[in-house]
Formats: sequence, C-alpha cells, structure tokens
Amino acid sequence: MRIVLLDGYIDEPSRLGVPPYISPELRSIAGAIKLAGFEYEYLSIDDWRRGIWPKGDLLIVLHGALVPGRYLLTYPASKKELVEIAKNFRGKKILAGPTARFHYFKEIEKFYDFVAVGDSSAYIYDLLMYGQAEGRRMSIKEWSSFLLEGADIVLRREDFPDGVVVEIETSIGCPRYFVGGCSFCTEPLYGEVRFRDEEDIIQEVKKLVSLGAKFFRIGGQSCIVSYKGFGIGKKEIVEPNVGAIKNLFEGLRSIKGIEVLHVDNANPAVIANYEEKSRKILEIIAENCTSGNVLALGMESADPEVIKKNNLNSTPEEVMKSVEIINEIGSDIGENGLPKMLPGINFLGGLDGESKRTYQLNMKFLMEVEEKNLLLRRINVRKVAPTRRKFRIKYEEEFKKFRRFVREYEKRMLKRILPVGSVLRNVRTEIWKGTATYARQMGSYPIIVVIPDKVPLKKFIDVKIYAHAERSVRAIPYPLNINEASTTLLKKIPGMNKYLLEVLNRRPFSRSEELVFLPEEVRNWLTT
Repeated sequence: MRIVLLDGYIDEPSRLGVPPYISPELRSIAGAIKLAGFEYEYLSIDDWRRGIWPKGDLLIVLHGALVPGRYLLTYPASKKELVEIAKNFRGKKILAGPTARFHYFKEIEKFYDFVAVGDSSAYIYDLLMYGQAEGRRMSIKEWSSFLLEGADIVLRREDFPDGVVVEIETSIGCPRYFVGGCSFCTEPLYGEVRFRDEEDIIQEVKKLVSLGAKFFRIGGQSCIVSYKGFGIGKKEIVEPNVGAIKNLFEGLRSIKGIEVLHVDNANPAVIANYEEKSRKILEIIAENCTSGNVLALGMESADPEVIKKNNLNSTPEEVMKSVEIINEIGSDIGENGLPKMLPGINFLGGLDGESKRTYQLNMKFLMEVEEKNLLLRRINVRKVAPTRRKFRIKYEEEFKKFRRFVREYEKRMLKRILPVGSVLRNVRTEIWKGTATYARQMGSYPIIVVIPDKVPLKKFIDVKIYAHAERSVRAIPYPLNINEASTTLLKKIPGMNKYLLEVLNRRPFSRSEELVFLPEEVRNWLTT
C-alpha cells in the first residue's frame, strides 16, 4: 500500500509545527505508520503548493492551526486547501491532528474517509494494523515508541538541519483539567495530564541529534514548571518537582551537538505560590538552556472579572511576582547577545466578562512592569480562537487600541534589551522582501532582524543593531567589511554619513590602521 503523509502544519497553544518548527505529532504519526509495518512518502503543504500532488492508496493529512499567527516563511494549510487536496486524491483519506481531534473545521470532514479522533498516532496505527479504529489515547510506551521510530522524518524536511527547530513535548494535557482549565484552551480536553519520563525525552533527543538536529524547543506542555509536579488531579496549583526538572535538563544539556535548547509555557500561579522550588527550577533551566529563552506566561487578562468568568489560572499579582523572579534569575546577557531567560505574556481579547475597563487594566499592568524596570521579551495579543466554543469580541476599538499600545511598548522593551550597538550572534538569513533581508536566530520566539540590503540566504551571521521597530530590529552584518559593503549598509552605521564620501573614494583599505580618520564609534562596526 502506498501511503502519503502530508504535513499541513500545526500551530497549537503549546505545540508548534509551522516551519522552521517540526511538530512531535508529525513524527509520532510517521512512527505509527512504520511500526504498523508500512512505509510512507512525505509531502508538506508547501510541496503541494508547488504543484507536487499526492498519489497513492492512502493519504494522511495532518493539520491543526488552532491559534494561527503571523509567519515569516510559510503558513498552515487553509480550509480551502484541505478540501481541494481531498477532492483530488483518488485513494482513501484520513484527516489527522487537532483539526480532526477537536472537529475544528467540521464542515470539511465529509471530504475525508476517516477523521482521526483521540490521539492521531494511535488511531492511524489501529487502522493500519486492524482495519478499524476508534478514538483512544496512546499509552506512554506507545508514545515514546512512535516518536523514536518516526524521528527520521526530520531528514525529509526542507532546510534540515540548519533551518529546522525540533519541537519536543514533555506532556499532554493541563494539570487543571479536573476543573475544566481556562475557558478557551484545548489542553484540558486531552483529559488527565500525562507526562513522558525524563529518560524517554532524552533518548528521543539523542536520536534526533544523531540524525543531525541541532535546535530544540521543549515546547509541548502547558507549564514546564509543573513537569511531573506533585498533586496532579488534586490541586489546581501543583507543587513543582525539582528533581524531575533537574534530571531532564541536565540530561539534555549533556548531549553533544545541541546548539539551541529553549522552553515555552509556564503557569505564573505555580511560580508565585511555590517560590522557593520554582526559583530552583528556573535556575536549572537558565543554567542548562541556551540564552534567548522565553518563558511564556499565560496571563490572558488583568481584569478580575474576566479571570473569574473564564477560570483563568493566575491573578495579576501572581503574574507580576513571576515576572520579577524570572527577571532576577535570567536577565544576564548570554552567549548569543540576548538575556539568558526572560518572561513573555499572552493576552486575549474577546473573553467572557470583558468591558472597556479590561483593556485599561491590561495597560496598567504593563506600565507597572515598565515602572519596576522589569523586562518582557514577547507580548502576544490576539483574539480568542473558537476552539472550545464561540466567543465574541464586544469592544473592537478598545482591543485595537490596546494592541497599538503593546506594539509601542514592545519597541521600548526591545530598545532596552538590545540597545543600538548590541550584537546578535548566529542569526540565520531566511528570506528577501523587496531589497531587505529578513533573518532570525533559531529557537523560541526569535526576534525578526531586518537587514536593509540583500545578503546571501540560509547563512548564519552576526549582526549589529542600529534601530528598532515594533517587533523587530534593524541591523547590519557585523563586522561589516568596509571594502565590500554596499553604500546602503554603510549609511546605516551611526555617525558614518559625515565620512561616507571619503570612505567610498578611498576604498579599498588594506589594513585597519588606515581607518583612523573615522571616529572609534564608527570603526567599531567595521573590518577590512
């Protein structure tokens, strides 16, 4: 049987799979196919867009853009594309991933022969092995077996290894599942939270490294600080398990070949209510992960009424305490030019109980963070997605005003985190837009770097910052070769304009001593 696995990309609150990320669910499905005794052909939605249409007996389409955002390189499959793909495939078709699991695009399911409810990997394994399947959860043993067996699908991903960040999951579900979790989130729908063992995660990463993977994001969890926490299913705010975190991250850091190791989500209530243990965990993460790490805090709203009506997981006071602790532990600059670890905050518009005052309280909270001289590396503002049920945003203008406020706020934060003259290391040039090159570091929530000229793509370079935008920085390659650099790049060096004509007339320079006519602050950007 000829099986085609088509990756339509996943973008969930706790799992990323849009390039440069590759999702664990894709690898798990690939492993399930192989363990059932079959091989598969891999296609991405971008392959399909380029005219490579799947042909075979069985098509598996993975999709789950539940919280789509803004993307640099590509974007998840649209509803229209999912229908067109199904209509033009002559064999049997399976819709898999969060879109199938949560019936997110229910109207397109009629175009597919099977809808993989439950865990996609278990459904596909059962269907291939026994000819029938019902929605079920895979066992912990199956989970790790599928991921290990399917690890080599990374070799089929375009731009592997230099352009791929491997998403690793530590758990499925939310520790607050037994009280329903937050009103909008799909994680509690997975049921009782399940954790992978430290050694299983370490073995998977070892295998991926042996295949050439370099960049990892421990992102598949609702709260990394709650990993294997005590009181799961009994307490909403679980007690952190320092030993498990220590075993996991020290084990990961011992693997030779990892160049980037980042994390993602954390529950501020856990950090604030178990401060001593959380500090130890955050110190372990900061010590063993690479710099530029962002710990995303799911605040969602600073309005007590919204918090209550949506069963949100933390209060503004708990979030502020978490921001302070993370800043204290992680604000030192690391090897790539960014602080070791900083907090990020998520806000949602359209939740139950919102009023015009909601957005005023959100702004007040952020201004207090700034007044305390604390840093935030990323602030995500979006409308709540109708994943569990429909929501309606009532105060569109207030939401837009708040989003504009956040964009200016983030610009101020970027200026503090990366002042003019700061150097970012190992930035990968990814795409040309007009005459500019867009680049970013590999990892979690990377800052977009805009270089005001075309430089070679898919290269790792160092850059020096000369200006800031709302969610990006403007930079030039560093050090800039004065003999080869374009006039456009030379003009961006602060203080250069006065000397530009002389530089152009006197080029080429054979040694750095010839640049003494330039002020030191200009020479610091250059090489010969």
